[in-house]
Amino acid sequence: MQTLPVVTQRKLIDVKGINGQPVFTYYQQLVSLLQRDASQPSLTTFFAEPVVNALKGEIAWSTKLSGEVRAFDTLSAPEKISVAERLSSNCQRVRALAQQISGAGGSTASAHGAQALLAMLSTPDALNSIYLVGDQLVIAQWGCIPYGDKSPDFDIDRRFAKAFRPAEKIVAANQTKVQPTGVLPAFLPWLVLLLLLLLLIAGLTNRQWLSLVVQGSTSQEEVALRTRIDQLWTQIGVKAQSCPPLVSERPAPVPVPPVAAAPVPAEANTVSSSEIDRRLQANEVAQGKYINVALAWQGEADLDLLVAEPSGTTISMYTDHTQKSSSGGSLDIDANACQKMSGCATRPEPVESISWNQKPPSGRYQVRVNMFSANAPMADRKDVPFTVVVTIEGKKNTYEGVVKVSDMVCAERCHSKAPINIAFFVVP
Repeated sequence: MQTLPVVTQRKLIDVKGINGQPVFTYYQQLVSLLQRDASQPSLTTFFAEPVVNALKGEIAWSTKLSGEVRAFDTLSAPEKISVAERLSSNCQRVRALAQQISGAGGSTASAHGAQALLAMLSTPDALNSIYLVGDQLVIAQWGCIPYGDKSPDFDIDRRFAKAFRPAEKIVAANQTKVQPTGVLPAFLPWLVLLLLLLLLIAGLTNRQWLSLVVQGSTSQEEVALRTRIDQLWTQIGVKAQSCPPLVSERPAPVPVPPVAAAPVPAEANTVSSSEIDRRLQANEVAQGKYINVALAWQGEADLDLLVAEPSGTTISMYTDHTQKSSSGGSLDIDANACQKMSGCATRPEPVESISWNQKPPSGRYQVRVNMFSANAPMADRKDVPFTVVVTIEGKKNTYEGVVKVSDMVCAERCHSKAPINIAFFVVP
């Protein structure tokens, strides 16, 4: 992997959302969808991978391609024209693929997949988002629009054509040439209008016929409204599943001899993915063969990892949850268990893990992190950065977050107000 020379400030942009989640969350699934276009294998590397740093409020962009990285403004004139043609062609292929997926599936998942593909085709700054890596075209800052701007006109190829005038004719030609399947002929709207006029004339001369036409139209409207209501109820159900549960109590921890925590440098904020692997290995925790969700942080705080399954079962340390579910998921290790204000036994390198050695049931799995105890007096509380790594069949996605002091409440112990939604993954 190599990082492109562009960093997106999160405060300056909005990330397009699909089903209540940023489109970045679906990156691996979207790459799999792009692989369906066998005629254009370069589509799978067309979109750079976003690396979100929640602590710094930044998004870095990386690519698996190797070779010299060159920004668009450093290219020669012929290379810029070539980029314009490839950019326009790729965008049109993504749109055609989205329409194909939407029309073929008919399911909610297919609709979301098509919407996510189209959401990728947005950028707040086209010229500064285009790179050649070797001879391959790569786009950064996709799926983003300027903060607070709801204008629909942020398509990558169209904004590029406005900024790079020689591309105007290329984009226009491709849009004319690569029309989505199923587009109606240009004369058809006029034909429909003519038929409506004929019906109106006939209705004026035959009121009984006109009444039948009106009744048929009303019936169609009723069916459409009922369908829309069903869709809204489905969306409400999905939103309800993503709501965080109430903070639960944990069983009393098994006494563990205190372990002196290793000193943590002030600059050490989060834990890297490789460090999490090392910690799991040091604690003799085998990662799940199919899915592994791991949480790690620095210091004495008692953070907890939770994964909610599609069935409603949540795997965690809490008494109203389960440490081993019927789907094969299990909590393999818990760290820094603490039920009081401070002084609990801690691990020098805290890590938690939930894993599946077999494919679990299909559906949406929500990953959350909760602070059960800061394990420090109220006056000594501090922000606790953490890292979560979700590994599915060997493919890793890393997420960073932080439990802030402002998000804690204190009574017999200081704990977070509610679990933090970190990410979700979908098992097909």
